[in-house]
Amino acid sequence: MRITQEIDYAFRIVGHLAVHEGEVIGAPLIAEREKIPERFTLRILRKLNLAGITEAKRGAYGGYRLKKPKEDINLYDIILAVDGPIYINRCLADGEEFCSKNKRDELGHCKFHCKLAEIQFRIIKMFRDSTIDEFV
Repeated sequence: MRITQEIDYAFRIVGHLAVHEGEVIGAPLIAEREKIPERFTLRILRKLNLAGITEAKRGAYGGYRLKKPKEDINLYDIILAVDGPIYINRCLADGEEFCSKNKRDELGHCKFHCKLAEIQFRIIKMFRDSTIDEFV
């Protein structure tokens, strides 16, 4: 698992909108202030819109704003919107059959799988427990 550059940018974009909560801010201004290339800013904002974290307002005074209060947006929401779920090992992906020692009917057989699942749960919990308002 790795925090990608795109996730880092998404954290900054949402953080910027949180500082200006309630305001509609254009993507070019967000990109400039947060030192993010504009094309990445637009691509990330599209993903954040689809996830319901931000919303776009069209028109001459258009731009983006948070769709819900900053206290209700956690870092895991942002990660999910940009990159999808966190899996520290491919055998932990839901619905995937990558672990040859830990088939669904034999859960618990692979000690590594069990420990990695516990670690993954803790990592996700830490991201869920960190809301964007902590960074404003």
